Amino acid sequence: MESKNLNTVKTAHFIGIKGVGMTALAQILKNKGVSVFGSDVEEEFFTDKVLEQLGIPFVEKFSKNNIPADTDLVICSQAYINKDNEEVVEAKKRGLKVITYPQALAKLFNSAYGIAVAGSHGKSTTTAMLGVILEEAGLDPTVIVGSRVNQWNSNARVGNSKYFVIEADEYRDAFLQYKPKIAVVTNIDFDHPDYFKDKKQYAQSFKKFTSQPSVQKVITKTVSSGVLKLKIPGEYNQKNALLAHNVALGLGVKPKVIKKALENFEGLARRFEYVGQCNGAKMYDDYAHHPTEINAVVEATKQQYPDKKVLVLFQPHTYSRTENLFDDFVKSLKLVNEVYILKTYASARENGADTSGNNLAKLLNAKYFKNHKEAELFLKEKLNKHKVLLALGAGDQWQILKNIAALD
Repeated sequence: MESKNLNTVKTAHFIGIKGVGMTALAQILKNKGVSVFGSDVEEEFFTDKVLEQLGIPFVEKFSKNNIPADTDLVICSQAYINKDNEEVVEAKKRGLKVITYPQALAKLFNSAYGIAVAGSHGKSTTTAMLGVILEEAGLDPTVIVGSRVNQWNSNARVGNSKYFVIEADEYRDAFLQYKPKIAVVTNIDFDHPDYFKDKKQYAQSFKKFTSQPSVQKVITKTVSSGVLKLKIPGEYNQKNALLAHNVALGLGVKPKVIKKALENFEGLARRFEYVGQCNGAKMYDDYAHHPTEINAVVEATKQQYPDKKVLVLFQPHTYSRTENLFDDFVKSLKLVNEVYILKTYASARENGADTSGNNLAKLLNAKYFKNHKEAELFLKEKLNKHKVLLALGAGDQWQILKNIAALD
């Protein structure tokens, strides 16, 4: 299937439609007039509400009967493509074309004026900031972000111009399928040890990404334009803003337009997102699941609340990351006044006991929670107005905050 033929698709079925990229792509295809349907697991994600608001139907169970009879394209999340997923098996049995999310996105992105934002940390925020700037400038971009952009109440924006801005994920070298005109790299900090064997291979992957023939400009450095009055805290967000600022300048956007857009930027879901209070303690959820990200958000919280004790409920994400970066996690979490460990959020690719999560709790002398209910009961008694609670991780720890905030 060539890129141009994606425009002839009439009915598309999404396997793993709740994935942030999958939801965004579903929105774009729906806007193009494609009939979109999908399936996923029962677990609640922020994309549930996005899909409902978009009027995109989905079922919370994988079944070969889910695939509509008139489907002419199946798009599958990378989490399920190599599994014995019965929908993938059924689609191939029917002779349907099955492609992954990166493959599908590449078919659209590579025919546009593509701007791909990659990096170990900050790529979601930088992508969203750039999208909001280009929107403010009247350039009407199409944008895909790895989280809900609060101003759009969605993780995608469908535009009608040549500009297409995406968050480009390095995992499994997915970003090598994208052929951007402008490549942005926020930073390179070893991650995804279940795929990349070492730091050298990880760095080489980014070099391949920025060295593609399509790339006309690579932006990796921030040129200071003064401190911006952002609504979202943290020095790391100043850096994200400056990167977006520099890309927009290169596209001819006026500085005053950039400044206005950035200072009005309302942030993303799960990026220092205020959830509510419990016993007077303010509670925030953040996607930070890497030691560097933990350091950054904890420091930003301490600056914002210098007179309060910072408590962290950390949910490790994947056994492989926790094991490979174990010492760095220990160093980061030791900077917190009090830390609690929630059972590791394992990926669909992992099996076994939570040995690394347990070991992390033991080394930090931290309480370990086997489930959400344990954490909710304990924290409800522990919190007061002199404390701030951060729930950190790429898993479902945010639900704990949501539940105890509702009880207050």
